[in-house]
Amino acid sequence: MRSILRRPSPAMVVACLALLVALSGTGIAAVNALPRGSVGTPQLQDNSVTARKLAGGSVRSLQVLDGSLRAIDFAPGQLKPGPQGPAGPAGPAGPAGATGAAGPAGTLGAVTVRSAAVTIDNTTPTNGLYTTREVSKNCDSGEKAISAGTGWGDDNNDLELVTVWIKPILNTTNQVVGFSAKGGNDSGQTSTFTVYVLCYK
Repeated sequence: MRSILRRPSPAMVVACLALLVALSGTGIAAVNALPRGSVGTPQLQDNSVTARKLAGGSVRSLQVLDGSLRAIDFAPGQLKPGPQGPAGPAGPAGPAGATGAAGPAGTLGAVTVRSAAVTIDNTTPTNGLYTTREVSKNCDSGEKAISAGTGWGDDNNDLELVTVWIKPILNTTNQVVGFSAKGGNDSGQTSTFTVYVLCYK
């Protein structure tokens, strides 16, 4: 069956035009209802302006609150350290640390005997009035002394030969580098008094 298209009546045309005008007028009124500069901070909801809605370079130093930015807000290498201030006062000493483990025992190098002698004359015994002489011996350069002893050239039991004293010789750092000794002779004959120093490196 063929459909028959009827021409719209004048009243229908007028009604459609009126509806179109009414709709257009509402849109125009909505645009013109907000005058320039009428939207400010009070009219904006929180978080309504996103980064995508900001024009490039629109936020500058004047718009940033002093002290509000952190180091994480800057790209790497953008922040440069300021001038170094004066050194502050020294802090209090901290508590003593724990005692460390004992180190391995040191080893002693080869021991060498260094000696020096002096001749003590006593041709007339005086029964207690000894003739005395002192003799000293240092270790070689770089050596230190462990101990020392003395001896006489005569070993007869009836001879009055004594060691009066023996004492260490110290360097400038109070290390023992030799020994000095004094011998006494009241034997009635000449005898040799020797000091023996044990040295090591």
